[in-house]
Amino acid sequence: MRLRSGPDVPLPSLAVECELCERWEMDDDGAFVFRLRPGVTWQDVEPVNGRVLTAGDVIYSYERQSQNDRPNAVLLGAIDALEALDEGTLRVSLSLPDADFLLSLAHGHSKIVAPEAVALNGDLRDGPTVGSGPWTLVETGPDSIHAFSRNPSYFEKGLPLIDRLLIHVITDPTVRSAAFRVGSIDVEQMDGAEWMSYRQRNPSAPFLAAPEPTGGVEVGLNADLPPFDDVRVRRAAFLAMDPWGAIDDVWMGSAFPAPGFHLASPDWLLPDDELRSYFDDPPGARELLGEAGVYLPLPVVIRVGDFGDGYLSHAERIADEMRGVGFDADVEVMNRRAFGDEVWSGGMYQMFVGPPAPSATPNGYLLPVLHSRGRLNTMGAADAELDGLIEEQAVEGDPAARREAILAIQRRALGEAYRFMPAARISIWTWSDRLRGFHPNFAAFEYSHWSRVWLSE
Repeated sequence: MRLRSGPDVPLPSLAVECELCERWEMDDDGAFVFRLRPGVTWQDVEPVNGRVLTAGDVIYSYERQSQNDRPNAVLLGAIDALEALDEGTLRVSLSLPDADFLLSLAHGHSKIVAPEAVALNGDLRDGPTVGSGPWTLVETGPDSIHAFSRNPSYFEKGLPLIDRLLIHVITDPTVRSAAFRVGSIDVEQMDGAEWMSYRQRNPSAPFLAAPEPTGGVEVGLNADLPPFDDVRVRRAAFLAMDPWGAIDDVWMGSAFPAPGFHLASPDWLLPDDELRSYFDDPPGARELLGEAGVYLPLPVVIRVGDFGDGYLSHAERIADEMRGVGFDADVEVMNRRAFGDEVWSGGMYQMFVGPPAPSATPNGYLLPVLHSRGRLNTMGAADAELDGLIEEQAVEGDPAARREAILAIQRRALGEAYRFMPAARISIWTWSDRLRGFHPNFAAFEYSHWSRVWLSE
């Protein structure tokens, strides 16, 4: 499977489609039956040498990935059994329903690998890199360049549309911008400030604003510790914040408010007017603090992870906003490792500002982070209503019903003021005049869109 991309796919999107399969269906026992595309071959690279890809290769790959010591085993945790009905047909039984199962197969870390390639060295750390996709690896190096050539035996006829793809790793934004300006690269990703400056000079420049719902700033409150064990105080803290002002001032407009987990489509977000009702109301915040009967100013320590200047600036802004309604907010900066150990895992905070814990799917956040029994739930609240909504959507196969549950989860989490992303990142991409067909979907490490990019004369 892979994620859909193209000019007709509104972002963010987790919509999936067949890649190695030509179709799939569910049998009477609820198992998934995949029919592979006929005649798909491995790239003509030693030791696989262009042989036909089989259902046995898929089973080998998923069983290998599912081993407990594998870093991406969690993606396939719902699989109970794998069976090859014939060389071109695969049956996958699940141990429990999983609304994210097809997305887990489409995720960029769920790779189909050739057994012969693994057998050479016992793993794939030093290659050989052999796939069935549109690009054959030519050269790679950390922090330098990744070079690919067109795979002439790729199963989607006519693709890819260009003969070579070069991905340059240029960490210095000044050097990267210079390379783009002189035509050494055709596509560049820019931060908000860089894009604003570039667009002033090039007002007609093409661009894509790609939302990244799990990249950016998350705010969390510990409902198990004073003063946030009182929901009125938590709500007051949220009402003190102006996420939209911070997006403009700190992130140069290149962000949006989000719930903290992957979004299947734009309509998984609450309407803007409803979302705004939970924030940017200082008089309402002061009123709630008065109802709570706390002594003002109310001391609060905000622990912020040192993940860059934007996180620190956003945390200071939140502290100022909270001071304006009656909190005595102090910002404590933590190094990244300490933040992961003490905040993400340990729950040692009254309030935190930092990136959300890593997740690969919507359920990869909702079940371990928001659910009361989740292993990464550090907010100290046993919320039966929220748990029920999370459990309901986790197995819901109807997209419309799941969307309603997802919206209800956001309303509950915001109403109880547990955690929220006031600034999820928006990646800005621009490209040269000669580039055509650039309609990417970068979610879940998707990259098939590169095969449909081409260059004009």
